[in-house]
Amino acid sequence: MYHYLKTILSQFLDLIPERKIYNDDYVKELDRHTRIIQIPGSIIGVFGMLGFAFDTDAKLHPEFPELFYFRIGYSLFCFSYIVFIIYNHLKNKFSNWEGLTWAYLTYAYLLFTAAYYTGRIADDAPYVSGYQMLVMILPFLPLPRKTLFIYYPISILIFFVSVIVYKPDLTPAAASYSMQNLSISYVLGIFSGLIMERYRFHSFLNHKLIINKNEEVTKTVDEIQTLKSQQDGDYFLTSLLLEPLLGHETDGNALNIETIVNQYKKFKFRNKEYQLGGDYVSVYNLILQGKRYKAFINGDAMGKSIQGAGGAIVLGAVYNSIIIRSRMDPTSSNRSPERWLHDCYLDLQKIFETFDGAMLVSAVIGLLEESTGTLYFINLEHPWVILYRDGKAKFIEDEIHYYKLGVMEVPTNRFISVFQMQKGDKIICGSDGKDDLVISESGRYREINEDQNLILNCLEESSGDLKNVISVLKTKGKFSDDLSLISLEYKLGSFSKPGIYWKEAKKLIKIKEYSKALDVLLSYNSALEISIKELKYITRLYEKEGVLLKAMEYASLALESFPSDTRWMFHTSVLYKRLYSIYKSKSFLEESQELSERVRLRQPSNIGNLIHLADVCRLSGDKDRFVYLLKQIEVLEPNNAKLIELKEKT
Repeated sequence: MYHYLKTILSQFLDLIPERKIYNDDYVKELDRHTRIIQIPGSIIGVFGMLGFAFDTDAKLHPEFPELFYFRIGYSLFCFSYIVFIIYNHLKNKFSNWEGLTWAYLTYAYLLFTAAYYTGRIADDAPYVSGYQMLVMILPFLPLPRKTLFIYYPISILIFFVSVIVYKPDLTPAAASYSMQNLSISYVLGIFSGLIMERYRFHSFLNHKLIINKNEEVTKTVDEIQTLKSQQDGDYFLTSLLLEPLLGHETDGNALNIETIVNQYKKFKFRNKEYQLGGDYVSVYNLILQGKRYKAFINGDAMGKSIQGAGGAIVLGAVYNSIIIRSRMDPTSSNRSPERWLHDCYLDLQKIFETFDGAMLVSAVIGLLEESTGTLYFINLEHPWVILYRDGKAKFIEDEIHYYKLGVMEVPTNRFISVFQMQKGDKIICGSDGKDDLVISESGRYREINEDQNLILNCLEESSGDLKNVISVLKTKGKFSDDLSLISLEYKLGSFSKPGIYWKEAKKLIKIKEYSKALDVLLSYNSALEISIKELKYITRLYEKEGVLLKAMEYASLALESFPSDTRWMFHTSVLYKRLYSIYKSKSFLEESQELSERVRLRQPSNIGNLIHLADVCRLSGDKDRFVYLLKQIEVLEPNNAKLIELKEKT
């Protein structure tokens, strides 16, 4: 309960880490804003109270002559401040008394003196109304939000002390009404103050982040443009920028990882040979939702030498920042692999869009789960991913669903590809340098290879070894472009087969002895001995028995061991929703939505899942998401009966 209340309070007060990080800059920004309004504010302060001092107060409250001194005091304070500012500016001096300090003092004088004399004449409704205006001014002033929690309590205390000391008659209905309005003005002042300060801070934060990002990108592009005008020394500096961005975290027993980067541009600097180009390969360790992954990327930036290297540096810098954020930020590391890949793509795309088509990058971005061998990847108009299994090589995809990074039009039919690896399998990604071989240079024209299956033959000929592949490719032709390859071999054992109780359980299932079949399948000493197939059958048998909590437990175990099974993921999501219908626990709805969203990222056109997900969002109260999903379903199947039912429930 404490954690829940703490979470709500943190969200309400917007207690985000950025407030500490950028607090000093934010205060400086508020100081700048107050400096803009201090002259006009002081001029208003000089004349604003004179009418009350010399006319209104004397007529309405002749018994309270001190009001005149409060009014005149404020006018003199503002007039003195104007003289002070003019003097400083003539002398080109900077004073800390300007800006925020002026705002603190000016408003404190107004609020606290008004609290005192309004409390003394609290039975006068017009004066209480004027005090309400002063209370409501605070949210609109560019002051830190701590001012709300300091000034309001002090003013309330002064007001109550004044009421107690002078005992104005608050029994009339008008006085009671004005006191209620004053209370409401304080409540509204706090809420509107927090809301406006949140908006003010996030506007500042967004502006700050945009400036930082633009400075980072501008700095990178400027560095690259400068390096373009230089020769071998410039190429060397560029290669130094790119080198630390290449990730090589290939440790672990589950995988054997090899990478090759052979840039087309070779140059010498200080008697050493270097290379420079637009190909990029990185492999990093990553933990998402408690599971170990190898996060890998193989990219190919448009252009040769310096131009391509520029794209590779930007790609590497942004990708490395994504990896670092995912390691340090608990929210980022708690995402599913599908969501991580999708967000990674969007982050990269947003950066490359800023180049307005001048810098395009094709890439394969993937995650390989070490414990199960489940491969998640997206192909951004890169050469197709290759599977090498049992001495044979083949493509595991046959069409492209994404455009290159930097293409302004983002495809709507994008999805996350999922592939289940087996023991000994190799997944190989490579740039188009492996295909664009010059096979003939007779006369003025060069003949470039157009056979995309050439690389498959070369892999089979070299037994899937990357180093040997390079040698074999050289026998087929001459490289004409940057070449990069990455190979990920899965070395863990295959999934367990059904155990000793499977045949007996299967016989019992055939004769519909479900309870006995369930008892037989539960005879293993440990859940680790139960195969995935048996886990699924146990789940369904528990469902038949109506024991949904146990069914969910075994369904989750099966999904944990075999996350590439999208149909089972959908089944498990539906099971969580059924549990919610019984126990009304929001956690079941959250799990159901999480799994259904993962299915949607894999199969965006799966109508059954979209309908299920829309209903889950409806039950959880996420109206915006619910309406959005209904529109998606309507585009795919406008006459779907379930769609009509959902619309009737809105």
